[in-house]
Amino acid sequence: MKTHHILALTLILSFMATPTLASDYVLTPPPSSFRGLEWGTKLADIPDLAPVAKAGFSDTFFRPNEELKFGEAEIVSVAYYFHEDKLYRVGIAFKGRVNQFFLKDMLLQKYGPGRGVGFRYGWMWPNFSIDLSYDNDKNTGALFYTFEGSQK
Repeated sequence: MKTHHILALTLILSFMATPTLASDYVLTPPPSSFRGLEWGTKLADIPDLAPVAKAGFSDTFFRPNEELKFGEAEIVSVAYYFHEDKLYRVGIAFKGRVNQFFLKDMLLQKYGPGRGVGFRYGWMWPNFSIDLSYDNDKNTGALFYTFEGSQK
């Protein structure tokens, strides 16, 4: 009888722990692309990209005619990052709290609640993450979409 109580208690505790671990991940699917470019797209297959000409930005590109609006937010720039010549990350720079609000609201509507830590807010999947940060002192922020799975 005592063994049954221990087994029952162990099962109950394991079921209670599982939702906590699962809640770290977003339940809706992550984005498979950004502005029509799928994660893992080869650099050679995107002819309209230009390299960022600053030191320390190798494998970082931009579109000269990039639309500087993302949802309702006005943005400063979009950077495309490559690893082994495949797209794995996109970074969006923006200014102002209003634009941070627009971006966060858009992401909340699309992916549901995320997790906030300090000045950062984000959404996680097993192989993908979205990170929104803001610097009050500089009145600037960044939004990063990062594919963290294996590249094909």
